[in-house]
Amino acid sequence: MTRGEPGGAPRRAPGGRAGPPRWPVALAWGTLLVAYLVAMRATGLGPLGALQALVALLADHPAGPLAFALAYVLRPLLLFSATVLTIGAGHLYGPWLGFLVVLVGANGGALLAYGLARWLSGPWATRLLASPRGGALATRLRDRTFETVLTLRFLFTPYDAVNYLAGALRLRPGPFVLATALGSIPGSLTFLLFGASIGDLSALADGRLPSLDARALAASATLFVASLVASRTLRRRVARREAAAAGSSGTGSTVTASAASGAAAPPSGTTEVAP
Repeated sequence: MTRGEPGGAPRRAPGGRAGPPRWPVALAWGTLLVAYLVAMRATGLGPLGALQALVALLADHPAGPLAFALAYVLRPLLLFSATVLTIGAGHLYGPWLGFLVVLVGANGGALLAYGLARWLSGPWATRLLASPRGGALATRLRDRTFETVLTLRFLFTPYDAVNYLAGALRLRPGPFVLATALGSIPGSLTFLLFGASIGDLSALADGRLPSLDARALAASATLFVASLVASRTLRRRVARREAAAAGSSGTGSTVTASAASGAAAPPSGTTEVAP
């Protein structure tokens, strides 16, 4: 019998056909990750060294921005740092063209990671959502998908961690995409401007302090602080809204309980007789 649903029946897709097995995809992804790590170790390239090689490859290529955006979309498969690639886009294309490249790449990569995690986590997510605690947590997060994802983006939470967790917990795709598109703007501009301020990218790869453009660096620092302030403001607003909702719910429960006790109370002047 084929393993899958209880009783040995194979897993079924919504159309009634057996869904494709997940383990070959997970195995291929794991193999790709291991191969990448082995290659990086063998060549001695770290993230900054790999970025320097990519920048050198695409610097004068007519399709460079498109290729860079594609590399950004595929980046989550290797868990390569989004911050490092964003700095590279700012250095290579400047803040404005770099922003368009990162906007396409970051949102495409987020969707790829979200969809992959949502599909691969199918059986695990089903068990989690069926449990009382896991189901309650996932429901609360799904109800507040936009606020949760937006806050995490403003806080510069590791990009891939948010994408994969959102997919695994089945957060609503629409609010996830919108919050990612909006919430990634401050962080993207912060690191794009930092990349644009760097005069010599090889200095970073070699561990030396590069020459920096003071104005671009100041703008980057300002956006960084503004993003943190925005996340704090958003969390306070969400907390106040939740407290207000809990207060109104509690008031409604109290009124209901009072009405029920009033209905159950004996008329004035009568004496209750114990059974």
